[in-house]
Amino acid sequence: MEERKLIKQGGGGLTIYLPKKWLDRKGLKEGDKVSVIEDEGSLIIEGKVNKKNEIIIGINESNINDLRHLLTHAYRRGFSRIIINHERTERIIKEVKKVVSNVLLGFELTKIEGNELLIENISEPSEEKYEVMMQKVFLVISETMQLMSNDFSKGKFDDANEMKELRDQSDKFIIFCKRLLSKNKHERNLLFEWEFLTFMMDIQHTCYYLYHYCYDNKIKGTKEMIAFSKELESYFSHLKTAYNKKDAATVHKINELKKKYHFGDITKMIEKSRGKESSVYAYFREVFRSIQLSTSPIMSMSFKY
Repeated sequence: MEERKLIKQGGGGLTIYLPKKWLDRKGLKEGDKVSVIEDEGSLIIEGKVNKKNEIIIGINESNINDLRHLLTHAYRRGFSRIIINHERTERIIKEVKKVVSNVLLGFELTKIEGNELLIENISEPSEEKYEVMMQKVFLVISETMQLMSNDFSKGKFDDANEMKELRDQSDKFIIFCKRLLSKNKHERNLLFEWEFLTFMMDIQHTCYYLYHYCYDNKIKGTKEMIAFSKELESYFSHLKTAYNKKDAATVHKINELKKKYHFGDITKMIEKSRGKESSVYAYFREVFRSIQLSTSPIMSMSFKY
């Protein structure tokens, strides 16, 4: 961090000297306009970037299985144009369309020409939507847990397609939030927000794997599984409260309950049960554990400077 002196101007205003290296990198000169955003007592200055914000990715049959990861990472790094050079096959074009539709919020496949595909930003939500997207993440994960709880109660897991849709929605919102963080569009608690988003994705994905394990293995919900699924909804609601309020007291409540879930009731059921039922309880424990671990960045965010 570098301190700079405020310079008095007419009318009671103050100015600050902007570093030349930053101005050169942004391509700014005298007379250009910048955006000044007030965020929790801080001022964020944004200016245009003096370069083409695009990346070129080569895709072929040998790395097509990495396509989702490659596009996701390019998107969350903040690129506005993603060019795919590929061995022209219908499979690759189909996979690109699916990833763009399911993951890259605000992006579309805009050109298919020869061996080149162009994916670009056409309707990306503004940076002010960060908190809105975070609440959508909470809502989708809550819906996931409610669906899971209902199916444990009826002893039948027949909503696998809906579970996948919920996972894709959650991924889309989380990856968009990480994109904003990468672009420094939302600088508040940047590292802690990124860590928290990673935990949220882990919570969603573990619920998805738990559900599909039950679906694939035709698990019949025991009374203990039904109880854990309902308690999981309550446990996650504490996490939402802790994040929204940056509340250390709710974090403490979540951490206290880990004695019951991580090292208590669920562990006892793992030890008592056999075969596939043990795996179900192990999945439950992992979801509870991920929620508890998510409190770490919240605790850091709760400190006031």
